Amino acid sequence: MRRYHPALVKHGFGHAQRTLLARLGAAAAALALAGACAAPRSSLPAADQAALLQERRLQMELAFQVQQERRQRLADLSWPLRRDGATLCADKVTAGFGFSFDSSGRYEPGERVAIQSALGVGRLPTVTTVVSGGPADHADIRPGDVLTHVGRYRLSEGEAGVEQGYRWLAEFASGRPPYPAVPVRFERNAEAHVQELVPDVVCEYPVVLVESDAINAYADGSAAYLTNGMIRFTESDEELQVVIAHELAHNLEGHLTDRKKNMAVGGLLGLAADILLARATGVNTGGVLTAAGLSAGAQAYSQDFEREADYVGMYLLARAEVDTAEAARFWRRMAVEHTGSIKNDHRSTHPSTPERFVRLDATHEEITAKRAEGLPLLPNRKDEPEDGF
Repeated sequence: MRRYHPALVKHGFGHAQRTLLARLGAAAAALALAGACAAPRSSLPAADQAALLQERRLQMELAFQVQQERRQRLADLSWPLRRDGATLCADKVTAGFGFSFDSSGRYEPGERVAIQSALGVGRLPTVTTVVSGGPADHADIRPGDVLTHVGRYRLSEGEAGVEQGYRWLAEFASGRPPYPAVPVRFERNAEAHVQELVPDVVCEYPVVLVESDAINAYADGSAAYLTNGMIRFTESDEELQVVIAHELAHNLEGHLTDRKKNMAVGGLLGLAADILLARATGVNTGGVLTAAGLSAGAQAYSQDFEREADYVGMYLLARAEVDTAEAARFWRRMAVEHTGSIKNDHRSTHPSTPERFVRLDATHEEITAKRAEGLPLLPNRKDEPEDGF
């Protein structure tokens, strides 16, 4: 919250007046600072304002195009993992329609022209992504098609229309599979079309692009997230699928929930220690032991969760007919970027990259043997689950 000088409030200045005076004061300070500081010595050419505006629009269009290409790639690569791995997701499945849509009304005015020019997205919900081989693809829905109806419901313009479309699709496919076909109406080149979407059964965790340059991927229990940096780092579709499968496995194994439980147990043990110590010695620890317990709980089984996500992720790959022979190589390349991960460190939340390579190689051999024997491609499970923390 912005704080104003007491004198401004005392003399009855309104909010707008105080805001204006605060901005004038900041501008005056900036001018004074500019006069006192060293400045560049070169005589710079003037930046033509018309050219600047044109270049800004072109760069914005390029950004929309590249980001959409990456979302399309993630959608195409994750779909077979989510569809063919649905058995491993148990009851965590949903109806997958294999397309997404957007509206220029969800963007700032300056971005609307750019997304219209780059992707053909107007005010009405417009298809942006169609998964190759998915239900929308089979129904001949294409990027640029303008959605007008889901069932008998007509879609509004702007963000409301996008929200309506996704909500009504979900309502048609609520409940358990098999899911019913959903009629949709759309326009292409001002010509109306009606198609029925027969949804696939997929793991309910979408794969989301994160606009970050960090080489990173993570899961939060409801979706899997991959950064632009990770997409640029991977050298092939198969490598990118290794990462996607790992994050999906975190979700379908419930690792985030387990981690929260372990943190809660650790925190309670730490809190009990804080209370006992305070009663025994009269010393207020300030919750130090509680914080330590939370940290220990978060660390408990952390490396094992990563090992399990690697292992189950390999089965997601295998079930989607992705060759797992070279999956382990990803960790050699990751070791080059993060040399600290080569060493064993019990304090780390992740196993070492050499261990991950060797375990993935062993999992590939396990999958190969099951294929040769005609066995189901299902991860091996313990007879009795271990207790948590």
